[in-house]
Amino acid sequence: MKPIAYVGIDIQFSRLTDEDRRRGLTFLYVYDLPYTDLRAYAGLIITNLVDEQFLLEHRNVLDQYLTQGGVIFSLTETSLPWLTGVPNWKRSPIPLKDREIIIKEPIHPLFASIDAYDINYRKGVRGFFSLGYFEKIPLHAEVLVTDQSGATIIYVDRDSTNGTIFAGAGTDIYRVFIDEDNSSRYLSLQMLTCIREEYERNQLKGVGAQ
Repeated sequence: MKPIAYVGIDIQFSRLTDEDRRRGLTFLYVYDLPYTDLRAYAGLIITNLVDEQFLLEHRNVLDQYLTQGGVIFSLTETSLPWLTGVPNWKRSPIPLKDREIIIKEPIHPLFASIDAYDINYRKGVRGFFSLGYFEKIPLHAEVLVTDQSGATIIYVDRDSTNGTIFAGAGTDIYRVFIDEDNSSRYLSLQMLTCIREEYERNQLKGVGAQ
């Protein structure tokens, strides 16, 4: 089983635990990206703790990985065009106390059996899921999560490249809910499962040989 790379700057908030490693995650220092053979990974989780200017300068590395059928799950509050089709992050004008996170129907496997209440509230407080949204997403993208205004928070794009791009508007769904005692704790595992399933699907299409 190929590992999934957790990409970020090597600081405390992006370091992996033993449990993460048992799940098949490995840390990839963002500045090592140009010197790494990404074909070794079933997917890349790009955290919000990255150098976007550096990613833009080395966008070709990510483009090549997607051409080979790779899977990228961006959790970044994007402000530069380093990932195909992903628009800039915008701060929601809806106050956190009023903003509602809505899981779109039909529910994607990423959110299977997840109670919307559990991602709206963490210990009774709203606002941990995401502070922002994407305004203009790729035409054929599948929207997975919105707020009550219909603004897109998470989508998946299987058409802009040979690979798969999941984009979340600054929402670290892997880390934030991992220790919660409710349905949201399963998001991290379901995220890894979805990445692996997308990777296998892409490889079955034969794009990995390109």
